[in-house]
Amino acid sequence: CEMDDPEVERLTTYPVSGEWWVTYQTKDDDGNFVDENDGYSALITSNTASNKGDSIIVSDVEHFWEFQIKAAVNMKDFTFQTEESSNYMHENNVRILNGKIIKDGGRSTSGVVTDSIYFEASFDDDTTPYGTTYYVSGVRRTGFLEDEH
Repeated sequence: CEMDDPEVERLTTYPVSGEWWVTYQTKDDDGNFVDENDGYSALITSNTASNKGDSIIVSDVEHFWEFQIKAAVNMKDFTFQTEESSNYMHENNVRILNGKIIKDGGRSTSGVVTDSIYFEASFDDDTTPYGTTYYVSGVRRTGFLEDEH
């Protein structure tokens, strides 16, 4: 039995969309980064139902702050942000600034070259609304067992 390989089409938000392993950090009074969660958390960026390529959904998948929000995306330079977006999971708002995907900009735990992600998040239901900036960074999930967290 011979079969042709199916033609796989990418969504309009690739390579911004994907599965990621990220860390959440804040800065202390001396400007040093401090881990806010114990190791890596899963994060998903995906296209919206419209698939227009002008926005993405950013989902924390219930690991750190439990949020799912819509953010504007620029597919020319792989950047994304939202000044204030309603959280689909809770009654709060989320701000994401300086979001960026860097093609081949990271290495997985096993050393595989993969894309990296970075953004700064803050929340209106934090102790001081939007008072803490969380620096979120990580790498695209490779699917290799040695890279799972």
